[in-house]
Amino acid sequence: MTGTPLRVAFAGLAHSHPYSDAANVRALGAEVVGVHDADARAAEEFALRFGGAGVASVDALRALRPDLVIATPRPHEVGGFLRVLGGGEAPVFVNKAIAATEARLAETDSALAASSVSVGTSSVLRFAPALAALAGQVAGDEVLALRVHAQHDNAAFQRPDRAWQDDPQRGGGTAVTVGVHAWEMVDVLLPGAALVSGSGWRRTRPGSTTASEDAAGIDGRLRVPGAEREVPVQVLVTGTPGADAYAVDVVTAAGIRSISLDVGGGQGEGPNETLGFRDLIRALLDAAPRGLTVAPWHEARAVVANTIRAAGIARGEA
Repeated sequence: MTGTPLRVAFAGLAHSHPYSDAANVRALGAEVVGVHDADARAAEEFALRFGGAGVASVDALRALRPDLVIATPRPHEVGGFLRVLGGGEAPVFVNKAIAATEARLAETDSALAASSVSVGTSSVLRFAPALAALAGQVAGDEVLALRVHAQHDNAAFQRPDRAWQDDPQRGGGTAVTVGVHAWEMVDVLLPGAALVSGSGWRRTRPGSTTASEDAAGIDGRLRVPGAEREVPVQVLVTGTPGADAYAVDVVTAAGIRSISLDVGGGQGEGPNETLGFRDLIRALLDAAPRGLTVAPWHEARAVVANTIRAAGIARGEA
């Protein structure tokens, strides 16, 4: 970046992503101008660490006139945050998961209907270099089937300050909180694909303390824009102990292409690079001067809807 640094504000500190986002904002030459969270102490500590001011409301954050807002609200805060920020001037990016139930999805639609700014949302995996490369490789091929696995230990979702993530009716539980990564990968490979049918299952391991599930899976069918026939998809979502894992097998008319994202990093890289955290912020900073964001809602909504529908299928609710 050159010239005057872009001014970035943070609305909500519901989970870990705004901390890595703020570090990347600064590393890429922008500045943090403010932060708001219901936990005033957390906001003040964030401001001391990354710069800017801790403010008492989203309205006060908007009054700082940032160039970009990165929002990480708790589920009950999403609608209010979006209504306030949507009346501002800066594009808004919402960290996952913007909605975890059909009711919250409808609320998000309602809040965004009157927005005067660009609002987007996605998993960081959309910007994982290996996934982007795979999408380029299969773009010209007919995709015959997909198999996707997303694994993230759900222990962190059970801490008192983050237990809402493990609650199916609030943060969505493992099937949504981890599942959104799987469905983001599906959308990168088959943009706009909609889950139209499927069967599924869910399991908890003996002695598990999760309020949701430790594993969930579906066998489904995707309706893909421009395709003559539906594409079969298998999605496995796990929250069992151990390292993160994100993998995709794409069966095409030309053969099978597979990737497993490097969660540990290699050749001097770490997950900040290999999982897309750095490139997400780079893309946001590139788009913000034009009043735009990445993964705008009219495109991102399909990922959110697929994630919610898949969780319902796995739980026998759809």
